[in-house]
Amino acid sequence: MIQLIASDMDGTLLNTEHKIPKENVELIKYTQENNIKFVVATGRAYYEALPPLENQNIKCDIISFNGGVIYDKNGNIISIVPIQLKDLYYTIAIFKSLDINYQLYTKNTVFTNSIETDIQAYADLIRSMGEIPDIEHLRKDTLQRLKRGHITEVENIELYLNQKNNPSIKVIGISSNKKKLDKAKKLLEDNENISVTSSGINNLEVMDKNATKGKALQKIADNYKISLNNTLAIGDNLNDISMLEIVKYSVAMKNSAPELKNIAKYVTEKTNVDAGVSHIVIKLINNKNIISEDNENKNLIKEAIKATNFAYVPYSKFKVGAAILANNGKIYTGCNIENASFTPTNCAERTAIFKAVSEGVTNFKKIAIVGGPDGNLDNYCPPCGVCRQVIAEFAENDFKLILGTSENDYKVYNFYKEILPVSFTNKNLEK
Repeated sequence: MIQLIASDMDGTLLNTEHKIPKENVELIKYTQENNIKFVVATGRAYYEALPPLENQNIKCDIISFNGGVIYDKNGNIISIVPIQLKDLYYTIAIFKSLDINYQLYTKNTVFTNSIETDIQAYADLIRSMGEIPDIEHLRKDTLQRLKRGHITEVENIELYLNQKNNPSIKVIGISSNKKKLDKAKKLLEDNENISVTSSGINNLEVMDKNATKGKALQKIADNYKISLNNTLAIGDNLNDISMLEIVKYSVAMKNSAPELKNIAKYVTEKTNVDAGVSHIVIKLINNKNIISEDNENKNLIKEAIKATNFAYVPYSKFKVGAAILANNGKIYTGCNIENASFTPTNCAERTAIFKAVSEGVTNFKKIAIVGGPDGNLDNYCPPCGVCRQVIAEFAENDFKLILGTSENDYKVYNFYKEILPVSFTNKNLEK
């Protein structure tokens, strides 16, 4: 099941006009409406990633600077990994020795020696992808960035390396000379403190070794308590490799670098110009996220039965197992745990629920319960009154309770209509 999607921007989510195609906009809104987290993962600075999203009223978490800074959907910084000053000087010295033009990406702006050189470099990148660049559009876009303060043209970039409130996150070297870039890459990789990647055939991107899209995506997945086995990542170039390598659903664009296609599980049929992201992601969601109700219920029963093996019941010998399905797709199991003084005994249902809540999960879809003397599951095992009250604390109106003896013998109940119809919940405490 796909619960988290991370998409690169340039060459992936955006077309060559730096806009999000309509189909991709619809995809993002569809995922968000269906409780699937959508994250942008880009080499761009945050302030440069925002405009295409804001133009479509899209709010989402953003991995910027290739993982150097992570922002939540409200613009709050989740983490920041600046590049160390000594590594900045090391990187710039190599670029200067090979006559490679470079830009300095800081938290608040991009410093460059020549805006016109940058425009031509981006035009070359577009040509390398088989497209014809609109130079006037690129120039207009760059002037808007200059006006907004997102890019700053200076004579000497090195004067801005060590600003107290504006940390340096990334250095990007730009050249049409592949031999120079290859030589620079080899020299840069001798420094174990930095990571070297690329977002196009005419550039090298240098950051701290802990600033990668993969590490940033892992952090976001952990924050949402979503497994990387339920995560899809899609991109088009070398700076996307680190996140494609760690997820179950790895996707390379049709217009991707060959290295990315070689490691991806899927390749889009369309390029970024034709909304290739939407085309394949919708297919994968429809294919991977449709799990029949019966299979889902059987799986819960199976997990509940497994949980009975861990029941601590030296007094009653009555083993109970429970498995609760959270909205994030994760299953939490629990068994009953008895105590010599009886009162502290904990039922399986509460063990499963408290395990989930202790990990920050409080939204659930359904729970399966099995039990019987000495683990003999001959009859249904309904929850006690205390467990019904605990379930009611977290259950929504459509919450289901499943009782069974095996994967092939179970019954599904609507919790509030059939198990606890006259219930006392937090709604009763509202004034």
